[in-house]
Amino acid sequence: MSKAEVPRWPQRIHQATAGLLVLVALAVLWGWAADNVRLKSVVSGWPRMVVPTAVCFLLAGIALGLLPLVRESSSVRRRSISFWASQGLSLLVVVMGLSRLLSYALGRDSGIDHLFYMRFSAMAPATAINFILLGTASLLAGRRRGFQLFQVLTLLANLIAWLAFSRFLYGGAPLIPQDTLAVHTSLLFLVWSVALLCSWPEDGLMSLLVSDSAGGLIARKLLFPAMIVPISVGWLRLQGQRAGWYGTEAGLSLFALSNVVTFGILVWITAAALHRSDLSRRNGEWKLLEQLARLDLLRQITQAIGERQDMQSIFQVVLRSLEDDLPIDFGCIALYDRAGMVLTVSNVGVRQAVLADLRHTTIGIDENGFGRSLNGQLIYEPDLDRLTTPFPRQLVQGGLHSGVIVPLMVEDALFGILIAARREWEGFSSSDCEFLKHLGDLMALAAHQAQMYGSLQRAYDDLQSTRQTVMQQERLRAFGQMASGIAHDINNTISPAALYTESLLEMETGLSRQSRRTLQTIQRALNDVSNTLTRLTDLYRQREPQVVSAPIDLNQLVRQTIELTNARWSAMPQQHGIVIRMVTDLAHGIPLIRGLENEIREVLVNLIFNAVDAMPNGGTLTLRTGIAKTSSGKDEPAEMRGVYLEVIDTGVGMDEEARRRCMEPFFTTKGDRGTGLGLVMVQGVMERHSGELEIDSALAKGTTVRLTFTATEAAVSAPAPAAHAGPISKPVRILLVDDDPLLLKPLREVLELDGHDVVTANGGQSGIDAFHAALSQNKPFSIVFTDLGMPYVDGKKVALSIKEAAAATPVILLTGWGYRSGNEDETPANVDLVLSKPTRRGDLRSAVERFSSNTAS
Repeated sequence: MSKAEVPRWPQRIHQATAGLLVLVALAVLWGWAADNVRLKSVVSGWPRMVVPTAVCFLLAGIALGLLPLVRESSSVRRRSISFWASQGLSLLVVVMGLSRLLSYALGRDSGIDHLFYMRFSAMAPATAINFILLGTASLLAGRRRGFQLFQVLTLLANLIAWLAFSRFLYGGAPLIPQDTLAVHTSLLFLVWSVALLCSWPEDGLMSLLVSDSAGGLIARKLLFPAMIVPISVGWLRLQGQRAGWYGTEAGLSLFALSNVVTFGILVWITAAALHRSDLSRRNGEWKLLEQLARLDLLRQITQAIGERQDMQSIFQVVLRSLEDDLPIDFGCIALYDRAGMVLTVSNVGVRQAVLADLRHTTIGIDENGFGRSLNGQLIYEPDLDRLTTPFPRQLVQGGLHSGVIVPLMVEDALFGILIAARREWEGFSSSDCEFLKHLGDLMALAAHQAQMYGSLQRAYDDLQSTRQTVMQQERLRAFGQMASGIAHDINNTISPAALYTESLLEMETGLSRQSRRTLQTIQRALNDVSNTLTRLTDLYRQREPQVVSAPIDLNQLVRQTIELTNARWSAMPQQHGIVIRMVTDLAHGIPLIRGLENEIREVLVNLIFNAVDAMPNGGTLTLRTGIAKTSSGKDEPAEMRGVYLEVIDTGVGMDEEARRRCMEPFFTTKGDRGTGLGLVMVQGVMERHSGELEIDSALAKGTTVRLTFTATEAAVSAPAPAAHAGPISKPVRILLVDDDPLLLKPLREVLELDGHDVVTANGGQSGIDAFHAALSQNKPFSIVFTDLGMPYVDGKKVALSIKEAAAATPVILLTGWGYRSGNEDETPANVDLVLSKPTRRGDLRSAVERFSSNTAS
């Protein structure tokens, strides 16, 4: 038992006894000083309390009064002083008792005896023994190791004091011959022993007496009467017998009867108290078990709620748990609409089938008396029958007679309500209502968190989608920047081939038909490569739709593409023993379509290559054209929707996941052989041509790609600039600046074939030097052609230097980066015209003619 749990009455007994010992000792000393018999012996003729005894009681009282300071003082120094003072006084009492006992044992007074007692009478041996016993007990008070001895010494001293006191109560000779204690001496020994026991109530005999257990209750009720009643009854019996009222036998009978009646009453009173205590204990245990069951149910509901993230499943698991484990006969949850001031039932329990149709029912707040729930107040109706509002009447019709409305509050605002009902009148206890209130707080928090989780999940999904979009755009931008550099190198490489091919077709009139067709195919391929590279550099830019104005014969385009890709679908597979059979099914008389021929040819090349890759063991590749028609009713003829081109293979096909993702950039089923951009390019071309792209594929059943274009009637394109059949009328002096000798040579030869005077410079600085040298010699150049990308001094610096020296000299920029350089969409400063590589001979002629005529004028 802790100090905080010990009642205060033992401490009060201890303090009162200490004061009593000091007061009586002082009174006796005063009696000896004033020669007052009453103070010395209480009753004349009775034994007196001698001065040494009074001195010992005075010392014992002071030592007893110091013990509480040892235990309770907050000051360490004060506790230490109190402890040693109490120990010293107790030790002095023991020494005084031992000195008297030693004198009695030796049969004469010792010197030590005279030192203490001087001229006064000596104390009785029994008194000395009790001082030794209780003084030693005082020395052991508070010591755990000597606690048993402390109790034994205290009880033994108490017994000796009682034997001494009994002679004054009942008369006769002392039970012990040497027991000649004064009446107040024996009484002080009795209270001193009791006070010592009260000084340490946490352990031993006193711990039972001060406890709040059933044993403590019995001890407090019976111990005092058990000591007082027999003593009192025995004294009365003795007095009546001495007065002659009855004999010895009758006295014994009365003594026994009195004890039986007294103790019977005490036992009955104690039993009734124990009965009440036991009932209270059982009621407390039942309430505790009920609370534990409620806590376990709350734990189960909390665990079930924690496993769910949507409100509907949270509400449903709460209702099911309440119906099964609380239990209730009906439960529902209604959500609050602040705008309409109404509740809408969202979930209904399954136990009450009659009321299952209440779901989605609207409940008015005020008309049903639920207004108090707006402030978070729980509403308990023990008798629903007395209510006349609509919703409670519905519950009564369902056989329910008591109910609880629990508000679900989120941030001090009503979120909804939980309704629980039972068939019995007054069916809910206060603990039920308290449990439902706690459950309502938990539900409101869980529902609020579910809402937040849903919002966070949607925000996270949006963020992921945005992140994927941004990453895709970044990848496309990085690819476009990388492709731009590659395009520059490729354009420079193919420029000589393009110029020579064009020159051969124009100048060599004696070419055979097959040779001319071959050169035309090479020319188309080079043009397509250039256009493809230009589009690759625009992958990371927002591109405006191009105007499609050229009429295209789709059948002729298919034949040209088959011839162009012959090596890929025929020769290369045959090297590995694989045969791919090319089948064409081209419809006759299909309308022309509008578009860019090179882009659509590139689309068809991509699709043929994909089909070949999808047939690693060979198969059939079919190219089919036809007229796409709209669906019509039974009596209406089908209308033409456009012209379609189908690429059909008998290859491995795609599963549903691959078919769904095949349009994503960088998604490929070819592993390291694929880039994942082929179909992306196809889709982009179809969007620019306002066409449709459809893909039908299945595993092991091949793939069909269908391209549908808008048909046009005799499309008339803008007239192309007339090509020059021969050299221009006036030759001019031209400066060519480029750091690539392989490109300088064909450019110079083409221009010289037209009769121009051409000077070449290898690099930007050489070009600037050549231009300034010509000016100083009075032989200026009429036109300057310069490459854009050159080390140290690029084309822009060349143009700036030339314009500073001769502002009227036209500067034409040749670039393998395409028409767009960096982030600029306009012609760079100091540049009059930009021509992309590979440069066509017709573009060169047009530029020279344009600027030579301007110069002449």
